[in-house]
Amino acid sequence: MSKNKEKGKQPQEEEVTQEQQLEQETPCASAPEQDQPEKTEENGGTDPISAELKKLKEELSKQKDLLLRTAAEYENFRKRTEREKRAIYTDATADAVAAILPIADSLEFAVKAQDGATEEYQKGLELVNKQFQEALGKLGVTAIGEAGQEFDPALHNAVAHVDDDTVADNIIVEVFQKGYVLGEKVIRHAMVKVAN
Repeated sequence: MSKNKEKGKQPQEEEVTQEQQLEQETPCASAPEQDQPEKTEENGGTDPISAELKKLKEELSKQKDLLLRTAAEYENFRKRTEREKRAIYTDATADAVAAILPIADSLEFAVKAQDGATEEYQKGLELVNKQFQEALGKLGVTAIGEAGQEFDPALHNAVAHVDDDTVADNIIVEVFQKGYVLGEKVIRHAMVKVAN
């Protein structure tokens, strides 16, 4: 039995010895090293963690600024592209409408000069003219230049003047050819006679 007791004691002694070795090899984490004093802002040094944190905050601020600038530039680009698309559509529509305006003029002249035509023929011309004007309206095109309106050089082209005391100055007396606009874009100026 004495041998068993000795065998039983030996492992315990070895464990204690290993624990002691670990304690001797590993310095205590809670105890600060006495050789190197801790550098803080109070004693004139800088804490490396604080310096790294400050550096990272500055980098984060730069990245945030860059992200905000990039987002603003993208938003401006998107708006500019959208405006350009609308302008291209407006220009293309205006060009197409300008090409078919002589047909509108011919229809209007035919409706006005129906003398001697049958009633069915007159109704047919009026119907075709109405459909044509409705088609222009669906495209956003409106006719300008009516007798009695005030003359606007941005919309009207004065090809004749008349002295008339019964009409105020700068009023359209007669329309020779209707003008057309698409939104704010003038496709064709109205040709008018203006009172002086």
